[in-house]
Amino acid sequence: MDLKILLTNAPGLDLDRFDIAFNKVKGYSLYPPISLATLAASVLRDVDGSVVEILDTELEIMKFYQENPDSDISPPDFLKKILEEKIESFKPDCIGISTMFSISHNNTINMAKTIKNFDPNIKVVNGGNHSTFAYKKLLVECKEIDFIFLYEADTSFPLYLKHLKGEKTNKDLKGVAWFNEEKNEVTLSPYSPVIHDLDALPNPNWDLVPLTKYQEYGRIGSINSFGDETKSSYVMQTVRGCVASCCFCSVRSFYGKGVRARSAKNVLDEVDYLYNELGIQQLEIVDDDFSFDKERTLEFCNGLIKRNYDMVWNLLNGIRLGTINDEIMEALTKSKCKLISIGVESGNDSTLAIVRKPLSIKMLRAKNEIIKRHPEVYVKGNFIVGFPFETDEQLLNTYNIAEEMKFDWNIFSVFKPLPGTPMFQEIDKEAQENFDFNSIKNDFQFEKIREVKLTQKAAADLSMMHASADEIEIKQKELNYKGDQKISEQAYRKNLEINFMKNPNLNGRDIDRAIRDFTGILRFIDKDHAMARYCLNIAYKKIGDEKIIDENLKALDIILLDNSEWVKIFKEMLPTNEFEFFMDRLNHTNKTQINYKTLST
Repeated sequence: MDLKILLTNAPGLDLDRFDIAFNKVKGYSLYPPISLATLAASVLRDVDGSVVEILDTELEIMKFYQENPDSDISPPDFLKKILEEKIESFKPDCIGISTMFSISHNNTINMAKTIKNFDPNIKVVNGGNHSTFAYKKLLVECKEIDFIFLYEADTSFPLYLKHLKGEKTNKDLKGVAWFNEEKNEVTLSPYSPVIHDLDALPNPNWDLVPLTKYQEYGRIGSINSFGDETKSSYVMQTVRGCVASCCFCSVRSFYGKGVRARSAKNVLDEVDYLYNELGIQQLEIVDDDFSFDKERTLEFCNGLIKRNYDMVWNLLNGIRLGTINDEIMEALTKSKCKLISIGVESGNDSTLAIVRKPLSIKMLRAKNEIIKRHPEVYVKGNFIVGFPFETDEQLLNTYNIAEEMKFDWNIFSVFKPLPGTPMFQEIDKEAQENFDFNSIKNDFQFEKIREVKLTQKAAADLSMMHASADEIEIKQKELNYKGDQKISEQAYRKNLEINFMKNPNLNGRDIDRAIRDFTGILRFIDKDHAMARYCLNIAYKKIGDEKIIDENLKALDIILLDNSEWVKIFKEMLPTNEFEFFMDRLNHTNKTQINYKTLST
């Protein structure tokens, strides 16, 4: 018999706080769903008579609110609507929900309930990184989920579908968990064998996804931010796992020890298809440990060099510092790799040892000297601040190292134990059970901007309704960034100091690169980001573009008139003479009078 399978994803967004204006400027990242397209390919290959469709909820949500920004329907209700409409038109026998991130936890539950309420006969299954580590919590909270597939489902999910077709029995099932009503407990099947030969897996089936539409409604990671957003882009995964065993990371827990990889030839064959058949000109590789094997890395890079395609590529997720040498960097550069992201995490050897990061500050400095010899490659540094065992001095060491390294950009994430990580397992069971998955933010400095704006808007809305001061304060506290406030505020200020004021490209290394970064902040993150405006003013002054300088000053004047917090930040971060000169220049240019002495007290 034919079996209809709908594969979908739980949005990696807090839908109750979905920012329609932010979405309008493509502020949210929007990746084509590799896991869904890959799983679909396995199902179509291995399960006879299967019919598969994919519903990418993130794409549908971002598309709808860009095209209908004034719609009265809320994002949670819209998600329910598109799910019900898809069920009505496709009439699936089974719906698989992918839950990759912890922030998708509540969305997963709501989707499962929607499906079962619409048609209780549909089998609802779930899988993904988050579900693997939170399967007990999900199954207890949501009886509408029939099964959760643990770890990789490339073989276990097709096996389950054969079971639905009557070709396999319950005893044949592998790698699944379910809530046993008779025993009133969560039950596990035997684990599914690890897939060692990744070349044996089919390439993602992109015929089921409108691949060319993604750039119209969001950003495909860094490839659009640092490449050309008008060129067709794609994401690819070539390895599973990471050699390192950092205790704040769930990659090793999910994929197991070591790295399993597709061969360089297999990856290059897919690149040939992407470039020659789909016209892809920009590629984002999302591996956690792409360069773990020197020979494989060189074979892939040399293959790209030989082909000389009009295509650039990035390594946003990370390249392990221990694998970097001049030969690797030279190969990356010549093969048109435009960006690498490296995980430093801390500026303290003691912290690196505690979190089992295979790195020392001495090694970092040595590897950075190699990186600096290849300035064509844009470098992002990733840091974690707020480890509970660090002192204030150690915290400052991390910022000092970030400033010393002079990477093109730095990400300062406030520490939060993620499900599936050894650090999460160390917190007590009650805290695990009550963990607030919506509190997890991956990219702090940009989240902070949105958090502040949401807080201000909520307070303003309450004021319009004649709310009391106590009510406004309560609302502000509800919307404030969840985490240690002192560390969060410090991270925000250090971000402004290191990435903006002391930006190495702004201060002489590559003015064009600085202009692109600060313009990107204004386009994709916050059009009223005063510090980005200020830094753009400096950059354009260095290249002598007086017209754009005047435009920036006028825009900045409006921001400062409307937001005294920025004036306070400027007074704090700029030398007194520069601050007063700058403010006087703004007043003179726009014939206004900002009383900055009053605003900044």
